[in-house]
Amino acid sequence: MAPSGSVRSAILEVQTETIYNVVFGYNASHLEMLFNFLIDLAEKWQPPLFGEDDGPKSQFLELCTAILAKTVECNAQALVNDVLPRMVNQLQESIDSIDYGDRSFWSLQAINHLVYIQRRLSLARGIAQDTVRNPQSIKHATFLLRRDLPGMLSTEGPRHDNDFDDITKIRILPTISELMSTREDYRPFHDPSQLHLPGIEGLIDRQFRLLREDKVGQLKECIREQLRPIEQPESSSAPKQQNRLRTNSYKIVEITDITCTRRFGVEFHLKVEQPSSAGRLTNEAREDWWNMSKRLEIGALVCLLLKDTAVFCVVSESTERPSSLRKPTWRVNEAEEMKEKRNLYSGKEFAFVNLNLAEPNNTDLRTMLRLSQSKEQETMSLVEFPGVLLPTFKPILAALQQLSRTLDLPFTNLLAPNSDGPTEVTIPAPLYSRKPGFTFNLKCLTSDGSNLRFSHKDVPNPQELCARSSLDEGQAIALLNALQRSLALIQGPPGTGKSYTGEAIIKVLLANKERAQIGPILCVCYTNHALDQLLERLWYGDIKRIIRIGAGSKSPIVENLNLRKVSKDMERTKPEKLAASKSGAALDESEKEMNEYLTRIRGAAIVQNVKQYIKTNAVPFYEAIFGAEEDEWTEATYLDDKSHFLEWIYAGLLSEEPTRDIDILKKQQPETLSQQERSILCTEWASDAAVELEDEFISLHDDHHEAMEKHEAVVREVDLRVLQEADIIGVTTAGLAKNLDMFRKLDTKVILCEEAGEVLESHILTALLPSVEHAILIGDHLQLRPQVTNYDLSVANPRGQQYSLNVSLFERLVQPARPTDLKLPFDMLEIQRRMHPSISSLIRETMYHTLQDAEQVSNYPEVVGMRKRLFWLDHDKPEARLDPNHPANTSRTNDFEVEMVGALVSHLVRQGVYGREDIAILTPYLGQLHKLRNKLQGLFEVVLEDQDLEGLHQEGLHTTPQIFKQSLGRCVRLATVDNFQGEEAKIVVVSLVRSNRERECGFLKTVNRINVLLSRAKHGMYILGNSATYGTVEMWSNVIDMLKGQGNIGTTLPLQCPRHNHTPIEVSELDDFIRLSPEAGCNVQCSQRLDCGHTCLSKCHATPLHKAVKCLEPCQRLNKECGHGCLRTCGEPCEDKCSTILKGQSLALPCGHSLASPECWQAQTPFEVQCYMRVTKFIPGCNHRVQVLCREDVTKDSFICQALCGKLLPCGHTCKAACKTCRKRMNGEVVLENHGTCTSTCGQEYSACRHTCGLKCHHGKSCPPCEMPCEEQCPHSKCSKTCSGLCTPCAMDKCSSACAHSQCTMPCAAPCNWIPCSKRCDQFLSCGHRCPSVCGEICPDVKYCQVCASDDVKATVVDTLEFRQYREINLDTDPCIFPHCGHMMVMSSMDEQLGMLDHYQAANDGTITTIKSAPKPFSDNVIKACPQCGGSLRGLSRYGRLVRQALLDKSTKRFISWSHSQSMAFEQRLIDEQERLGRSAKPREVPKQMENADELYIKGALVDQMLAIHDWIGHGRYRPIIRLYFEMQEYLGYVETEEQPYRRVFDLVEHVHRIGGATNEFEFGSAKIQTRGQLLALTTLFRCYLVAVTDFFQLTRNEGKQLGAVHVDMKEAFDECEWIVALAKETKYVRQEVEGHIFYAKLFVIAQELSIFNGVLDSKSIRARQHFTEAQALILEYPSTKHFGRDLEVVRRMFDNGGFHDTVPAREKRAMWKAMAEGFTETGHWYTCAGGHPFTVVGRGVPTEAIKCPECGSPVEAHHHKPAAVDSDSGSEEVNW
Repeated sequence: MAPSGSVRSAILEVQTETIYNVVFGYNASHLEMLFNFLIDLAEKWQPPLFGEDDGPKSQFLELCTAILAKTVECNAQALVNDVLPRMVNQLQESIDSIDYGDRSFWSLQAINHLVYIQRRLSLARGIAQDTVRNPQSIKHATFLLRRDLPGMLSTEGPRHDNDFDDITKIRILPTISELMSTREDYRPFHDPSQLHLPGIEGLIDRQFRLLREDKVGQLKECIREQLRPIEQPESSSAPKQQNRLRTNSYKIVEITDITCTRRFGVEFHLKVEQPSSAGRLTNEAREDWWNMSKRLEIGALVCLLLKDTAVFCVVSESTERPSSLRKPTWRVNEAEEMKEKRNLYSGKEFAFVNLNLAEPNNTDLRTMLRLSQSKEQETMSLVEFPGVLLPTFKPILAALQQLSRTLDLPFTNLLAPNSDGPTEVTIPAPLYSRKPGFTFNLKCLTSDGSNLRFSHKDVPNPQELCARSSLDEGQAIALLNALQRSLALIQGPPGTGKSYTGEAIIKVLLANKERAQIGPILCVCYTNHALDQLLERLWYGDIKRIIRIGAGSKSPIVENLNLRKVSKDMERTKPEKLAASKSGAALDESEKEMNEYLTRIRGAAIVQNVKQYIKTNAVPFYEAIFGAEEDEWTEATYLDDKSHFLEWIYAGLLSEEPTRDIDILKKQQPETLSQQERSILCTEWASDAAVELEDEFISLHDDHHEAMEKHEAVVREVDLRVLQEADIIGVTTAGLAKNLDMFRKLDTKVILCEEAGEVLESHILTALLPSVEHAILIGDHLQLRPQVTNYDLSVANPRGQQYSLNVSLFERLVQPARPTDLKLPFDMLEIQRRMHPSISSLIRETMYHTLQDAEQVSNYPEVVGMRKRLFWLDHDKPEARLDPNHPANTSRTNDFEVEMVGALVSHLVRQGVYGREDIAILTPYLGQLHKLRNKLQGLFEVVLEDQDLEGLHQEGLHTTPQIFKQSLGRCVRLATVDNFQGEEAKIVVVSLVRSNRERECGFLKTVNRINVLLSRAKHGMYILGNSATYGTVEMWSNVIDMLKGQGNIGTTLPLQCPRHNHTPIEVSELDDFIRLSPEAGCNVQCSQRLDCGHTCLSKCHATPLHKAVKCLEPCQRLNKECGHGCLRTCGEPCEDKCSTILKGQSLALPCGHSLASPECWQAQTPFEVQCYMRVTKFIPGCNHRVQVLCREDVTKDSFICQALCGKLLPCGHTCKAACKTCRKRMNGEVVLENHGTCTSTCGQEYSACRHTCGLKCHHGKSCPPCEMPCEEQCPHSKCSKTCSGLCTPCAMDKCSSACAHSQCTMPCAAPCNWIPCSKRCDQFLSCGHRCPSVCGEICPDVKYCQVCASDDVKATVVDTLEFRQYREINLDTDPCIFPHCGHMMVMSSMDEQLGMLDHYQAANDGTITTIKSAPKPFSDNVIKACPQCGGSLRGLSRYGRLVRQALLDKSTKRFISWSHSQSMAFEQRLIDEQERLGRSAKPREVPKQMENADELYIKGALVDQMLAIHDWIGHGRYRPIIRLYFEMQEYLGYVETEEQPYRRVFDLVEHVHRIGGATNEFEFGSAKIQTRGQLLALTTLFRCYLVAVTDFFQLTRNEGKQLGAVHVDMKEAFDECEWIVALAKETKYVRQEVEGHIFYAKLFVIAQELSIFNGVLDSKSIRARQHFTEAQALILEYPSTKHFGRDLEVVRRMFDNGGFHDTVPAREKRAMWKAMAEGFTETGHWYTCAGGHPFTVVGRGVPTEAIKCPECGSPVEAHHHKPAAVDSDSGSEEVNW
């Protein structure tokens, strides 16, 4: 047999199992041969064949049985082999043959091995049986109801797909079938006779099922509620059932990704909607919210829900949560800011969380993969269970399943005895202690260090041990019996020193560790808190070789003993390094394969997966759908994969015949399938492809999971060596179960469990390792029981007594539920050293009748400030329920008790006697705990127990550990009753909370909890509660009776002043403390002398408060230097400098200013005085003038200039930042200057409207079109477009301008042709007075009547020439004009302001007589408006001609701007298409219809020719460019002459003229028609045609392959070129003229190339050369055409060399057109050159004579020549289109 060290090595585990596989052989052939030899050898084990050096026969048999046990463990076939039972019987006979007197440790060990083998064999036989195993026979009288057994044992069959009679097959977390099942789950009874499995199997089965029901059952109810609105949306409005389990729900947007890493494994990345309460917050507040709420913490259990699906996951460690430490905010670039941060807190709308599967299985893996791939919108939600901690129960349940497989549990005869066995037994000694000659040496306990030996055969002598050690008699008995019993039970009532006894036992075991060979001692506790306390005591007891496992420690001492920390410093051995390298490489390879798979599916759509699937599995169908493929060639197509499938489906014929079976369809020829069959087949392929992907994913996941486990086992080999070298290993029960495989490799023989009465039996069972020979359980079953979630399983519930899940193993063994059950011997500690006798009597008289008080507890001092050390303040103030919407709505509170507890604790702390942690406040309810904490946190430093902090979070009462200032330097402890077991305090204040008419006392009706509550105090205990409510409970009734008998209960609480003992102080209300004991003493004045000699005037108080009193009398001390008296109070320290004011004096300061009435110290040291006069100073460097204090030195580099910068920026705005942010000064000079980006609003005026650009300054970029609502309106209608849109002229044929003397005959949109009337209106206002307005206008409101108007209106200045008021105007000679804006002005002033005489001729008296000729287009850049506010004058008839002419110009400007932007956009798209054609793959062959044709004809219109080549080439190559051509043709219709504003108005005028309306003609000439947009559209259309045909002819060459004759009719193309050139010449647009010439030349070269193929030479050569020459001349003459030089060079090479040589790079073309697009601005001043071209100039101030047309270079027209002042800051003007 291999050495034990190597057998338990994770590295050699596989090799070791291989050895035992070989030992077993095929069908046990090798094993049978070996053991026949060994058994024969055992029979001959006697002298002289074997001597003393060979060892005893029993040792040989122990080795044989150990080998056989290991072989059975490593070979599953051994369990069903017939050879094994015979071997076991033969070995048993060999052991039995040893004389009983000669039996030793070895024979007992061999018997244990055989018992283990027999247990495994019986388990296998049970599995192999087909018959149903009936429940065990009942040995005591009871009435049995029919039970619905689990799984196949149920008469109705399994309840769901997770219901099995074998617990090893049950998934720990529920399946969807289990969640939706309506049948009750099987719950095993506490009575073992009613279980469906016998003995230890039944015990393990019962513990597993009940623990799972307790932890998982609550999840099932909650998830059913969450699934209801998903399964049945119509029921979402139905009221939800109240569920005790708190949840948080999040709506899932999508599963964004799946990743795989070594550290985090396979993760699923989810995007969820941000909770509404967090989404409304700022970024910083949202980060704090996530940090405080503790939502979605690492490891939190969540469930992904959708219809018919539930997947349990845990939050992965990679989920990015906010840090508790605020990170500094750094400015990041804009791209980084825009990037979506994938964490919980950054997004306002979404949060990102990463998940691992909680229990990986094939179903969940398939589901998650399908959801990540699906593009359908499914309703998914993520439900979080904050109160459910998976690590606390999943490892335990998994360990119970493993125990059910192996049954290698020690003490099975004691844990699950036979039902017909005895009720009392003698527990044998630990096996290791029965080695020959072994004795325990108790030297480590003796006071003098002398030897004291004790063996398992000795009769315990506790008196001797008690006399020679510090143990009392009860502790000595317990220790000695614990050493003599393999399963030792010690009951320790409160304060009896059970922890001290446990420490003593550990010391004895460690002192004898080497001789006993027991390995490290395993110390197990249920909570991290209890474990830390135990290990701290051992550390302080000089036990240093301690290892702590788990990350839940809060102790700074124990933290350094953590296994992870210690193992990091351990050097690896060479085999460990080699094994770690191999396993790491295997893990990396597995991770790589998984990531390659994820990368492959991440970018592939479902249809692509189906395509790949049929390419491999259905080749004929693949070729039918996608075409046959040849090497290195893929057929170019414009269809995507989905379109190919749809095209193939719809190509099938609709059939009325029924569809054939899917297997038949797969064997048919693709073309024979109907449309319905093709659709069915595609669906089947999609399903098969998805399953294939899922199978691969599952396989890769399993491989990666296995590789991770192997690597983890190898890495933990170092941990195993560390543990083997330890003396003490501390671990929680959950931590042990989580690391069970590692612990099973340890050779630990002793386990000690503290607070065993508080630990669930399932947790103890999983902690009993197979190697354990000695288990010591220390606890008290009369104190707190184990905590369970489901009250229906609790023994406190009458219905739950049949399950009794919260009955610990300790309680079950010492106090069986039935008299027929086995009761084990135990020891009880009986001397308590904690409580004063008056307090201990409460539990002695009710529970522990033999409990004794140690002598020292009677000598405890009285509680300072209290008349009695034990008292119940009885009250009838009712309890309060929390808000039903509050997450802790099941908890209870009592506000009266909160106030009284706060006052009482304040009173006790102020006595100044009690130090840190001397006072504890206990309450049974978390709700009350929360209120008490909030009450006390402002007064004291409150220390919360860690368990209570977790409880507050689970109940939704979010809080963080805080330290609060307090004046007395004291603190109190605040805890719930359940979390204070094992703790103590000098003074305990209890808030019972419950006070109601129903006399329901809630939690505190159980004697165990009452026992804990009453046994925590040492010196004094004060209870606040309603005795009537609690008196209904028997134990409380007894306690109340005892308190009444001692006078320790009442409605007033007696306080005591330590200095005035006889002063009566009785408090029953909060105000009583303030009234009777305001300073924690009494109401008498203190009268003690202060240190200064004055009498204390405060109320009676304790010494610490007395020392803190500050005397308020005036200080009597004099200043030694000046003799002035101190101005402070007596209790304050005297000031260092005399502050006495020297009234009437003046102090001259060094700066030249003077200080009136200085203080004494200032007069003594004037050079230290700083001048606070405000003066003006100039800052060197920036030269800002600032007002500062005289004392400030502005020349220093450290001085910060607070003035605004004001620097003129390149954009023309001034810098509005502070100077300190823009400049850095050194030695009076600016050394660094950075003004950053201009923050001003652009503010440039639009050229076609009165608005300004409202964007942030964008220097160097054009302003976008104006998006303000258009203000164009008339009496008939209003334009509904934006300001930059193209207004449609009003089509009404009658103008509203008219009066009794004159009438306009033009349509509404045309400038008026009437002579405006200058007479006063003859109408009357409603007041009866004559209208003050001019004839032909709408009469104003009566408030403008010159007679009736108010004084304010009459005082308005209406004559801007002579500044006359309204009351001074003679309206008969000069009536007023009233625009709609509300202002008013006399007619003469208004005419002058608006330039009326520029449009009309007038007589000497100002009367309008005739109309002048129409103005030139764009002659006035300003639309006439109200001179005072800029309001519209559109509603005034008098100025109709002026306003409508300007509006017509404005519409034309808009038209030009719009057509320019549209043209530039089309040009950029055309360049994109040209680039696309250049990049597109060249077809591998000429289409057959072209290759087979003798002649190809291309004729008709240009678009028809493009359509023809599109049809020949196919594959959608020319579809985008043809679409662009059609869009441009549509655009051309918008820019033609007929659609321009002047033309449309002209047509309206002509229409009115024809019907006899208009009497004057509307002037309309070529100067008013804008042809540039039309020309740009024509040139772009032709360039589009050239791009297509050029690409076509290049493709048809096909690497020199000769085609048939290609006939191209280019007549229309040549004519189009001539038309473009002619139109451009006529309108003087030289750029478009040059383009027309180049087009013609290029077209000729194409025709020439075709003539080579056709043998025809075109006669247009001379004309093409002429066009080329004219283009050259224009480029030389006009700088604006220089961009076309490269194009002309290309044409020249084409003339010289032939072929297509279009080598002008696309980037150059793009840059050229981009420059043209950016050059035209929406802002600027409009001009028209002599050639009639309109353009804009950005900026003002340049003389008009210097402005030239950017198109043709002509000067502007004469009507623009007006003097202009040059602005020196404006710089040169920018001329743009």
